Amino acid sequence: MKITAFSYRYAEAVMDAPELQHLKRDIVDVFSAATVPLLPVAKVKVRRRKARKVDAGPRFFCLPVDQTALNLQLDVAMAKRGWEVHPRIVEAGKKGGPQTALKADYRKAKVQVEVQFGNMARWYSDVFKFQLSYSQDVVDAAVLVVPKQWFANLIDENVAYYERVLRELPWAKMSLTLPIWVLGIEPEDDTDIRARYDEAVDLAVQASAAEGKVRVPIGFAQRVAEEAEEDVEDAGDANPPSVAEDPE
Repeated sequence: MKITAFSYRYAEAVMDAPELQHLKRDIVDVFSAATVPLLPVAKVKVRRRKARKVDAGPRFFCLPVDQTALNLQLDVAMAKRGWEVHPRIVEAGKKGGPQTALKADYRKAKVQVEVQFGNMARWYSDVFKFQLSYSQDVVDAAVLVVPKQWFANLIDENVAYYERVLRELPWAKMSLTLPIWVLGIEPEDDTDIRARYDEAVDLAVQASAAEGKVRVPIGFAQRVAEEAEEDVEDAGDANPPSVAEDPE
């Protein structure tokens, strides 16, 4: 994977401190070496959108990334380097507040890592977990890992992504007081992922034709360039709600 980084509250300088440098190396090594697992073509998720006036039928696009396999790959790699996987944010039985089942993704020494391939709203929960750990003096720095926008568009709809995090995070300066190193990840090359996308499109078109239906594919280039609906001031009918659909 290729990594792009943003340093909130001088987070990278904190991660470069002698006592944390080895943790930074772990993170960079793991995410640089990560690969993008793809769903078998018959299991690629298909999302449908309503037809526009110019379309011959409903539009659709495909989501070829195997998010579950990617998360598992990262869990195994981080565990091999001695990181706690899914540790509790607040230890069970700790006094001073109500019990909570909140868990981090990874933690080692005084660094916590959250990896977000889910809905955009989920990264707000991640930074809350960071702040909660920081307030307990459990961590000195946090690392948030999210996909770059084009890669996020191939994982699912409205997935948290790097460019949007960078737009929003600085506005939290008065409430988020800990250093957060934000990493945007993306495949080094889109050849394989594009090929699987196109294969899934062809399969979905064939399935529709067999049913006597016409569906209009959204091409790979158009899909990866799309902005999330929340980022479009007035989407109108351009991006109506999508409906999940499995290719048959």
